[in-house]
Amino acid sequence: MNLDLLATGYPSLDYLYRTSRSPAEDETAILESFSPGYTYGGCGLNIATTLAKLGFRTGVAVVLGDDVDGKSYLRYLNNMGVDTVNLVCLPQSATSRAYIFLNPQGRYQLFFYPGAAGEWRPPLRLEGLDKVKACLLTVGAPQYTQAFVDCVLEAGVPLLWQMKADVQAYPPDKLGRLICGSKIIFMNETENCYLMKAAGVGTVSALLNDPDQVIVITRGARGSTVCTSHGLCEVPPVHPRKFVDSTGAGDGFTAGFLAGWFKGLPLEVCARLGAVLASFVLEEIGCQTNLPGWPQIAERYQAFFLESLENR
Repeated sequence: MNLDLLATGYPSLDYLYRTSRSPAEDETAILESFSPGYTYGGCGLNIATTLAKLGFRTGVAVVLGDDVDGKSYLRYLNNMGVDTVNLVCLPQSATSRAYIFLNPQGRYQLFFYPGAAGEWRPPLRLEGLDKVKACLLTVGAPQYTQAFVDCVLEAGVPLLWQMKADVQAYPPDKLGRLICGSKIIFMNETENCYLMKAAGVGTVSALLNDPDQVIVITRGARGSTVCTSHGLCEVPPVHPRKFVDSTGAGDGFTAGFLAGWFKGLPLEVCARLGAVLASFVLEEIGCQTNLPGWPQIAERYQAFFLESLENR
């Protein structure tokens, strides 16, 4: 099967809890509410399912457990039209899960159980890389991440990287190869600081290694910045109709940006699409529970940016 995108990263069953505050060590906070069950998550899977709903051909290279929840996630991915040829269900293992505690200010504390994804061991064989337009790396188990990057770069497939300030997933001595090998790098401001410090540079533009490389920095309520060899482009945020949950908004932005990129749209328009799609994710609990279709995206894009996507 020809794919626009093959994505990797930790899968996750997300449990969300709202707290009275963020407690310090040895302190107690009140759980004010919690989701009745988990929602499907994991950065790479969030992006792959979002793009699949928009009509792109996507696949995932991830490790699930063979538990009931892992099998449920696998069925969900298949129903969404996401290719799972490179997905592994590890026998006698539990699927990764995240416990997210959100305070009234919208800040969170996250506790993650890697499960099967952390138990996987090499070698890794990825099928059909010769039929993939681009591969997306998101945060995952270090041994799987290294094997995935090796396979992608050896096959000559463009590597897209959604950065995470995680020293275990991305130790400083491994960052140089990822910076040089990535066609597009997505990160937020915290992750940008981590990457610049690790690379020993003082500006975002100093991270660029190729005239065609793109770095995208998301800034929450202050929008995003697209950095290329031609300079910086600032894009404003798109405000949701209601704010419910920020979990997965960054993945929504990446998916929206890539939707425009795969269509060959200008980078500024790609970042605008990222902002539009992120605004939908903010409106409901969970990373994949309020994914829009193209008509909804086009309507909100036109309302906010006062131009039609059809003109692009």
